[in-house]
Amino acid sequence: MRRRNRSIISPKNTPLRVLVGLVVCVASPLATADRADLEGNWLQLQADIAEVQFTAAGEAAVANYVPLRDDPDFQCKPASLTNVIAIPDPPFAIRLHDDHVEINFEYMDVRQRVPLDAQLRPGDAPYAVADFPHMGRSSGRFDGDSLVIETVDPEAGFLNTLSTPFPQSAQMRTEARFTADNDRLHVDILHTDPVIYLEPFIISFEFIRVDLEVLEFGCTIEAASYEELL
Repeated sequence: MRRRNRSIISPKNTPLRVLVGLVVCVASPLATADRADLEGNWLQLQADIAEVQFTAAGEAAVANYVPLRDDPDFQCKPASLTNVIAIPDPPFAIRLHDDHVEINFEYMDVRQRVPLDAQLRPGDAPYAVADFPHMGRSSGRFDGDSLVIETVDPEAGFLNTLSTPFPQSAQMRTEARFTADNDRLHVDILHTDPVIYLEPFIISFEFIRVDLEVLEFGCTIEAASYEELL
């Protein structure tokens, strides 16, 4: 598989690929909106990160955050599924199967496999990303034409490290709703963590369908280190 050369931080600050994706998509035919429309390769257009209210424990976690120490990017370790989907530059691919859905992210080579079973509680499901069990366990179901993925049992740390860090406890629970609208994909992620946040909050994303291959990210500790960036 081809490998794109880049530093670990470059996806957070690379708008060029977004422009390429938009040009590619102008010629893409519109599709009938249904479950099958979820399948495809997607690139982020915009994100709406809600304001949050921290508990005392949450405020302490934010105050004590030191990027060079606490940002897992420097260890080639994705912070969370929310963090991975929030990275604006690399595309990701959704593939539906009879009994599961796979979501392959270019960023950090995250390969998510979620069983589609409305009766399966997320706590009883397998780890969503076999290579990164700290990202939690997930189960999926359809609500009409929307794909809903619930994730529990993450490792305590940080939900998101873009701009303002969003900490999380091991009690963080997310419900991600994927809804396709022709060549647009809307993803709303509800976050509930009573240890860190006073109220649940939603982070929303909009993506556009693109003809961009999901490449190998190929993160290495040596390339991701702070010393290498300097």
